[in-house]
Amino acid sequence: MDDKNQIRARVNLAKREERKASNDMYNHEHRAKHEQSQLETCLTYKEECLNGLKTAKDSGLSVVQIRECQLLVQYIDSVVETRQYKADISQENYQEAEALWQEKHDSLENLKQEMQKLEAENNDPDELIDDNRLAHNKTYKLYNEK
Repeated sequence: MDDKNQIRARVNLAKREERKASNDMYNHEHRAKHEQSQLETCLTYKEECLNGLKTAKDSGLSVVQIRECQLLVQYIDSVVETRQYKADISQENYQEAEALWQEKHDSLENLKQEMQKLEAENNDPDELIDDNRLAHNKTYKLYNEK
């Protein structure tokens, strides 16, 4: 019985660890998607600016205005670089969190199987009959008291 209680305690601890790892994985996944979305927005904006710069001469912009557009594109390049770095780091963090969750999940499943084996080994058929009689007697007593 002591082994059973130890395994139950280990299963409960493993459940909490797995739940925490799952929450962390979800948070990292959400962060990675957010960073990727921000990167894609910046890339779209950069593409629009480059297209506008290509047609700037034809639209009658001055040299100063064209230079300002070029500086804007350079600035967007630096923002894209930063966003790419953040997206990459977020993706790595998500993958690490996913691996940790998988490890915790597998550990929990192994403990559950170990507990089931122990319960199967410790269940004596005579004990099960006594448990069934006890449950039957309690149910019978409950209905007769009404």
